[in-house]
Parts: sequence; structure tokens; C-alpha cells
Amino acid sequence: MSAPSTPGGWRRFVPISVWLASYQQGFLVPDLIAAMTVWALMVPEAMAYASLAGMPPETGLYAALVAPLAYAVFGTSRQLNVGPSSTVAVLSFSIVAGIAAGSDDPSTFYALTAGLALLTGAIFVIAGLAKLGFLADFMSRPVLDGFIVGLAMTIAAGQLHKLFGIHETGDNFFGDIAAVIVNLDETVLATVVIGFGSLVFLFALEKVMPRIPAALVVTFLAIIVVSVLSLTEEGVEVIGEIPAGLPSLEWPDISLTQWISLIPGAVAIVVVGFAESVAAARTYARKHDYKVDANQEMIGVGASNLATGIVGAFVVDGSLSKTAAADQAGQKTQFASVALTAAVFFTILFLTGLFENLPEATLGAIVIHAVWHLIDLDKVGRYWTIRRNDFWAGAAALVGVLIFGILAGLVIAVVVSFLMLLARASRPNWSVLGRTLDVDSDDVAYQDVAKHPDAETFPGLLIIRFDADLFFANANVFADHVREAIDASDPKPSVVLIDAESINDVDTTALSIVRDFRDELAAEGIELWVARMKSHVEEEATRINGVAPENLYRTVRAAVAAFKPRAASTDEAAPDDKRIDVEGSAD
Repeated sequence: MSAPSTPGGWRRFVPISVWLASYQQGFLVPDLIAAMTVWALMVPEAMAYASLAGMPPETGLYAALVAPLAYAVFGTSRQLNVGPSSTVAVLSFSIVAGIAAGSDDPSTFYALTAGLALLTGAIFVIAGLAKLGFLADFMSRPVLDGFIVGLAMTIAAGQLHKLFGIHETGDNFFGDIAAVIVNLDETVLATVVIGFGSLVFLFALEKVMPRIPAALVVTFLAIIVVSVLSLTEEGVEVIGEIPAGLPSLEWPDISLTQWISLIPGAVAIVVVGFAESVAAARTYARKHDYKVDANQEMIGVGASNLATGIVGAFVVDGSLSKTAAADQAGQKTQFASVALTAAVFFTILFLTGLFENLPEATLGAIVIHAVWHLIDLDKVGRYWTIRRNDFWAGAAALVGVLIFGILAGLVIAVVVSFLMLLARASRPNWSVLGRTLDVDSDDVAYQDVAKHPDAETFPGLLIIRFDADLFFANANVFADHVREAIDASDPKPSVVLIDAESINDVDTTALSIVRDFRDELAAEGIELWVARMKSHVEEEATRINGVAPENLYRTVRAAVAAFKPRAASTDEAAPDDKRIDVEGSAD
């Protein structure tokens, strides 16, 4: 399917107006098959994730009803499935539980959860309209990997009590495990059999018959076993009656203070949810050779959250596992999400009664199975052999989630990403350059003398390349590096030449520091020259008299040629095997 031309006007913000108009009949069957495949996965998982969010099971179905449809209208990925997910569901619970603490009325918790979804959706849409899609790349991959692994371990530990029939839980990963160990005397044997039996069946079906919707099969097997053996009388807890019928549209009844208190949590969900969603969308866009618009993806995921909030459900995002299942089933377009909505619509109206005897232990097993593949410690460990700093950053995010909880872990992950960014920007690479000759092409080049010890240097001329933009955090570092190179030079240079090819931007703080450093060098009889400066940077530099215009050169070769006459006597004393004619190709 070839990519359509970029639409204009309002149609640019409503992608369904483009893909639906060019829909091909041959896509219908694959899209319907994909829709039913995802339906089989989503129905039991949606109810399980509702419990993660602290919400009634029917709200999971409500989210599964409206989120895919909203995304189909506003999203750009042809394969991405947007709906309830374990990651944002447990984030939602952590955020709302803190705000609703002290209230014994469940309706307050439910209203705050719906309000969080609405606020999350609004932030998503505003960010998309403001073209903040670049934030998809904000959190570094090692930090995100560490956070997701820690989150998956926390989610799994938080479901263990359901497999034992224990009600007590902890505040974090270790607290949840300790709560199960301390309260083992409350274990309900029938619940253990159902819970661990469901877990074994889920993994077995996945291995033996991977194309079978294991979650749906295990759900109905557990319902049959509980119903036939009357296990509720043995203490096995079930989800109970699920209201049939469509959700009502309702604005959550929460105060202005509560709305404001939800903002930090909504921002946190936007950061994590969008990182997950856009990663899945880009993965399958690359596979099928088309592009997704990160800004429009924000609007699409935002519209899905606005829809779930208005029906009283919880936050949603893109699901990599269900997207992968849809792709394997042959999904071609967003029409599969429309068909999925129709299937969930039918389920809500006519099939909810089938799930009344679904054991809570089976829901816990479904959640553990869903997140189990995310618990990949090797994903974090492999950074040890690639880049140690990345490993420690990912490990900090992982441990932060396990020890301090999800929200604190998220803050740690974001802070670590910031620190890594600042560390790299404030400590960039720099090199002293010398002149080399490519014997195959007779081209002159200026390269790092540390890597090319035979490169020619010029007495009295120090050439330095700084491989980063100059800004407030690294301008003094730049000056320190130049000073270090000057002190190591013999003889002391009369000219310092900066190769500015890699400097694409300079802020006012850096310009002021460079100007002061230039004056400091001038007092020592050293001139500061610059070559290959970008035109817009040059304009800013000359505006505050940062570098004298006569000391600006288009190429390093031109600057060397300008320096050569003043150092003629030094050049004559240079060894013959180090002499290279100034003439040659451009830098």
C-alpha cells in the first residue's frame, strides 16, 4: 500500500479521511481477521488491566470499545493497537491512590481515574498540536528499558497475592512479595490451583500453539472449572456481575484542586505512554515501509484517552504485544481497529454474563503472563559491554522502581535521562588537528593527531576541533580544553584556530565566555581564529564581537595558508619528511 500524499487543511489532523478514501477491497478480510485476533486477546486482558487500575472490570471493556475507534480516526499507524495496557494502568492506580487517600467512597477513586484519562488526553492533544512529537526520543533507551523491566517486575509481584487468595499487598516490589510470604497462612488452596494452573496453561499454550488466543482459552476454561465445581463455595473469588449495556458519557465530578493535583501524574503517563506507543508504531512502519507522524500520533493517542475518560474508564496507550499479534494476523489498515470496536460493542451488549465466574486468580495470571516477557534483565545487562554509563543509567531506573515505587522510579528515570544528556553535552569530544595527505587521492585533510601521529602540525599554530554545540553548560569546558592544549604546545602558539564545523549553535552565555576567553588570550599575545563557522552562528558571534571578522575563514586550509607567511622561518626549519604543500583539495 503506497503512502498517500500529505493532506492539507483539516484533513491533515484526521487521517481517516485519507486512508478510508483509498481503502482497497483486498484489505477487508485480513483486517477482519486481525480484529478478531486482537479481540480474543483484549477482552480478558482489558478486564485484568482494569483491576490493575483499581477499576471495575467493565471499565476495561469500555476502554477497549472507544480507544481503538478514536485512534483509527486520528492515528497514522496502520498496525498500532491502542487500548488498555498494564504499564499505564498500574501508573494510573499509583497516581490516583495517592490523591484519593483517605476517601472511603469508591466513586471518588473512579472519578479521579476518569479525570486522569481526560487530562492525559488533553496534554497529548495539545502537545501534538504544538508539534512536540520529538519528545518521543526524550527518554534514553537504556533508561526506558530499565524502567519498563522494573515496572514489569513490580506489576507481576503485585498480582502474586491473587494467585494465593491473599488480600494484603505492599507498597513496592519487595513489599508485595513480603506481604505474600507473611500471610501465607491465609492461602486458599482452590485459588492456588486455579491461579497457578491458569499461569501454566498460558505459558504452555503460548509455546505449543502460539497462534491460539491463550488468554481467551484459559479464561473460559477457568470459568467452566469454577462453575462446574462450585469453587466459589471453596473461597475462590470471582469478578461477579458485569453490567451489560453501553457506558454513559459523563464528566467526572472532581474539584479544581483535584484536577490540578492530577497534572504531574498525567505528564508522567504522557512521557511513558507515548514512548511505548511511538516505539511500536515506528517498528511496524519501518517493517511495512511507510512513515508515521509523531505529532499526529500524540493527537491519536490523546483522542483515545479523551474517549476513555468521558466513558468513565482509565488511561490507555499503544500495545506492542497486541500490535504484534495484529500484524501477524495480517492487519493492513486502521479499519481493523474499527472492526475491533464492533466486536467489543457486541461483547458488552450480549456476552458480559459469560464472565461472571471468571476467577480473580486467573486475571492475575493473565497479567503476570502479559508482562513476563518484559522482564528481560539481559536487555539492561547488555549495556554493560556496550557503554557502562548507559548500563548504570538503566540500572538506576530499574532499581528506583523496585525500591521507591513506580512514580518515584519514573522521576528517577527522567532525571537520569536529563543528567546523561547534560553530561554528554557538557563533556564532548575535542581534538588537536594536524594535516595529513591521502596518498590515494592526493587530498589534504586535517585529522586528530592522537589517532594520526604522523599528521603535520605547524609551530605557532594550534588547530582544535570541538565536536558539539556551544552553550552555557560546556562553554567553560571549551575554554579549559583550549587552555590545556595551549599549555601542552611547544612552542607556545601565537594563533589558536578553531575548526567549528561541528558547532551548529552557540547561545549568548557561550558567546560571552568565548569573547572573554579571546581577550584573555590576546593579553598573552595569542590570536583566536575560527574556520568553517556556520553562517547563522557567525552572525551571532559578530553581533557581540565574539570573533573579529578578519579572523574568520571558510576552510581550515585557508586559515593555514593565511598563517604560513608569518611562520615562514619556522617552516624552513621543519623536517623535509613532514612538509606538505598547502595547496590541495578543500577540507
